[in-house]
Amino acid sequence: MKIGLALGGGSARGYAHVGVIKALERHSIHPDYVAGCSMGALIGALYASGIPINRLEELAINVTPKQWMDLTISRKGIMSGKKLESIITTLTRGQNIEDMPIPFAAIAADVVSYKPYIFTKGPVSTAVRASTAIPAVFEPVYLNDKILVDGGFVDIVPADMLTEMGAGYTIAVDVGFSSVTYRPTNMVDILLLSIDTLQKQLKQLKKIKADVIIRPDLSGIRPNQFDRAKDCIEIGEDAAEKILSQGEIALRQ
Repeated sequence: MKIGLALGGGSARGYAHVGVIKALERHSIHPDYVAGCSMGALIGALYASGIPINRLEELAINVTPKQWMDLTISRKGIMSGKKLESIITTLTRGQNIEDMPIPFAAIAADVVSYKPYIFTKGPVSTAVRASTAIPAVFEPVYLNDKILVDGGFVDIVPADMLTEMGAGYTIAVDVGFSSVTYRPTNMVDILLLSIDTLQKQLKQLKKIKADVIIRPDLSGIRPNQFDRAKDCIEIGEDAAEKILSQGEIALRQ
């Protein structure tokens, strides 16, 4: 039976996906399909491109925001996103989605049509950049007549796509939302907190459809705490191990 893995958005909390994958692999569960949104698209793309999970963990812990942030003077966003795109291109060796070892799909939101846009081909780096393009933080991605931004505005945990890709058994990872009360100190913090609040409301309107949903408790992680990657990974790993130990994930026959 083909297994699909959907990785949801969640800014810094998305690092938990690395821990979930570590636990799955430890139990000999290797996804045949991966779909991702926002931070889930970033982690999912790197994994589906063939990067070993231990190497992916090293990257998550050691790559700092300064290495992918590129402030710009623009009315479309305070960061261009080109630096992130360049890093993804390097890490995935310039692969196109259709050439990846594990079939992959990423979701973005088209602000022109108000509809989701699914990347199933073309440069991996473009798909990730579009899916992670938080409005006003990153410049949007222009593709033909579409203006693409963060996929969390249409489907923050894109588990539905897995069945369409061919999966017979689906696992979704929902990294949830922060419950930490804090006072934003800069524009990025304000935007991330505002979007977190909006997506929390949107998520209530769309139920996640998957055979198993793993929900790491990351409520204590603020969306901007990218320096807590190690903590997020450990929380994700523990949450997946708990599900696995309860026998809730059926192993491939």
